Amino acid sequence: MKLLHPIHVFPVTLLIWLLVQLPVPTVVRGGFNRVQEKRGAEQGESIELRSDLVSIPVAVAFAESRRAPVLTKNDFVVLEDGKPQEISHFSAQDAAVDIVLALDTSGSMKSDIDKIREAAREFVERMRSQDPGAIVSFARSVDLLSDLTRERFKLKEALREISPGSGTAYYDALYLVAEDILKSSRSPRKAVLALTDGVDSASYYTFAQMSDLVERSGAAVYFIEIDTEEYTVEGLRKERFMLSPEQLERYRRAYRPDENPIRYRNPRFFMPDETAEIAKGLYRIARKELRQVATRTGGTVFPLKTLKDLPKIYAQLASELGTLYSLGYYPTNSRRDGSWRKLTVTVKAPGGAARSREGYWAPAK
Repeated sequence: MKLLHPIHVFPVTLLIWLLVQLPVPTVVRGGFNRVQEKRGAEQGESIELRSDLVSIPVAVAFAESRRAPVLTKNDFVVLEDGKPQEISHFSAQDAAVDIVLALDTSGSMKSDIDKIREAAREFVERMRSQDPGAIVSFARSVDLLSDLTRERFKLKEALREISPGSGTAYYDALYLVAEDILKSSRSPRKAVLALTDGVDSASYYTFAQMSDLVERSGAAVYFIEIDTEEYTVEGLRKERFMLSPEQLERYRRAYRPDENPIRYRNPRFFMPDETAEIAKGLYRIARKELRQVATRTGGTVFPLKTLKDLPKIYAQLASELGTLYSLGYYPTNSRRDGSWRKLTVTVKAPGGAARSREGYWAPAK
């Protein structure tokens, strides 16, 4: 199932969109609503919650020499802007986690698709039986290969559909994961595992739009950061491919804001060595953006130098997701002012260290 927006369809659709300014479509719905209904039946009835409930996924680690104890809500302290909050909702680490696996299948991954597929299949096998999973792949377009399900054979079948493409719509992929999967999830514990280098080349949505929606989704986002910089720089120097106008403009805004933007609309205005240097700047931007999203959502970044290490990283992620707790509270600051609220979560148990998202955006009026 393809998650679509205008620039990823075809010229006629794009022309119609430009002329009549239709709203941006997000997903081809054939069968999607039926999947949503089945998901509700799988997960059971939900408890009606007030809209101002703040839910925080929290990963807890203990020193290797100490066996991790079973924690209760009384073992946690939550501060919002430095003020203590009363924990009213609590899910222990054995509660289900909705897990979305988002896989970058752009051109630089072409020769490694089989390795990526096999490592993802091994991760699916490691998932706990109570955890629903979803599979999304992205290159120039974003494909929903499987919506959330506990049926492992469906996830494995979905992985067979992965195929390489050109372009990288990374911003779109995470935006649509938040909009079309996480927003309708009833679980207080959600996680996104994204395999990507983070260098976007083909998205309709911006980083700011994506990060804002993902931060509001309540999911912890983990990135497996593929190192494709050398491959890309070498390819640009040998003119095997070129940067997109969107990438050039992103570079200009970050590093050359005073330069005339007209030159940055056409990659042919640049010599190969120039585009190689621009690419290095884009990778610096991508590394910063990945870490911003991970830190703000309570996830982390796993740098990946070689695909040989991918199964080991997936094993670490499977272990960490098994330590996730979910804390919920109604903030003492009831103002609906759209402000950023800083969160601090600590564990009272000796030797315990908690990692959670840095904060959240309060609802606006």
